[in-house]
Amino acid sequence: MSTRSLLGALVACLVLVPSSAEAQLGIAARIGTLGLGAEGSVDLSDRFVLRGGAGLSKVETGTSFNGVPVVLEAPDAWYNVGIDFYLNSALRIGGGVVFKSGDPAIRGDFSGPVNIGGVELTPTEIGTLTGVLDMDEQAAYALIGFGKHTDSGVGLFIDFGAAIFGSPAVALSAEGGTYPEDELDQLLAQEARNFEDDMKWYLRVWPIVSIGLRIGIGY
Repeated sequence: MSTRSLLGALVACLVLVPSSAEAQLGIAARIGTLGLGAEGSVDLSDRFVLRGGAGLSKVETGTSFNGVPVVLEAPDAWYNVGIDFYLNSALRIGGGVVFKSGDPAIRGDFSGPVNIGGVELTPTEIGTLTGVLDMDEQAAYALIGFGKHTDSGVGLFIDFGAAIFGSPAVALSAEGGTYPEDELDQLLAQEARNFEDDMKWYLRVWPIVSIGLRIGIGY
């Protein structure tokens, strides 16, 4: 199913949401790979629950591409909307769409020689390396989880899943270096292709791991 078709299905479900007098609602706080944020949920039926949320994610981590050490900066914010299907009172499967604000960025400040595009360059020659991983703005996700968001009272919940973004394109640039600009641009273009060949699995398939505290309200 395409993202557009999936969004259409979610809108249709919103139309079918019961009135507030009949609906069981849930609010939650969460932390995980979709950031620190909040969620809201509403029963569509005994087994189906519509859920959406947003989270802030100011995360940096060290990694490497093609042997080049860099700092990876996650997108600033994540948004999600989807439907959960409950197999029993707590175990559920779900699917929907995640959206992100901006693309993951990479940054490299080197303390020693680094191979860029097949040529070994010094930190002075490179300057500061920056780049962006051009990914789709949204992706379909699937997950399995425990804990019903709309149950009365307070409880914990946890999600495990993945959002499929595919292979991002890499763009690299550098500033403040002494290496001839035109030649450096060619080396960076080659290194960007090398980065794409060595793309980490979690940038193709973004993991979803969240834990949170929820409160059910309604009846």
